[in-house]
Amino acid sequence: MKYGVFSDVHGNYEALKAVLEFYRKNGVADFVCCGDIVGYGPQPLECVEAVSGLGNLHIVMGNHDGAAVGRIELKWFNANAARAIEFARARLTGKALDFLSNLPEKIETATFTLVHGSPRKPLTEYMLSERQFADNADAWAVSPCFIGHSHMPMYFSLQPGGIPETDFLKPMMRISSAAGRMMFNPGSVGQPRDGDPRAACGIFDAEKKAFEVYRVVYDVEATQRLMGEVKLPELLAERLSSGY
Repeated sequence: MKYGVFSDVHGNYEALKAVLEFYRKNGVADFVCCGDIVGYGPQPLECVEAVSGLGNLHIVMGNHDGAAVGRIELKWFNANAARAIEFARARLTGKALDFLSNLPEKIETATFTLVHGSPRKPLTEYMLSERQFADNADAWAVSPCFIGHSHMPMYFSLQPGGIPETDFLKPMMRISSAAGRMMFNPGSVGQPRDGDPRAACGIFDAEKKAFEVYRVVYDVEATQRLMGEVKLPELLAERLSSGY
């Protein structure tokens, strides 16, 4: 079975449409979403409706999702992010808010673990270092663990001798998860921060136990125009061009 693994859509419907079309063309019909459907972007409702309508979906709550439904206080976000969350709240329908409110913070199946930030702090911790990977060891059981939050395509692994390892994932880079405990971050669909403005997503082949990251071209300027029309912070729109 192949899973389409994606994260951090952040209200960018143009990017999400491109990623879902990429999955369709590659015969992917099962999905894993690491959270943050809303925040930053101009079309939060369209994104929630599209994601919630996917069949065979495993999904967890992200910190922006949590803030949109009142689970996390806005004081924990910078001014631009808080403004975008308030915009999302005003655009979301009751059905969309109910969907976000009922998302779990952590999922563990027989095949994988799923969180937004980290297993020990699902909504808040940015997984960026080997030390963090080691410190989270007791907080999850089923490997691989899929994470988001940092917007950076990365992997973490436990090497022979118990040595943790991490590195960035480049497009078309195939990593096996058969050897031991692994974490994978597919990067961000709607607001990449690794210097590549293309939408990021991944495919996990459960039979071959392999994970691969892909980059998908989408209409960045269309999203930026919409952000201008609804008067979201200019910085949030500008950074889409550079991927930072």
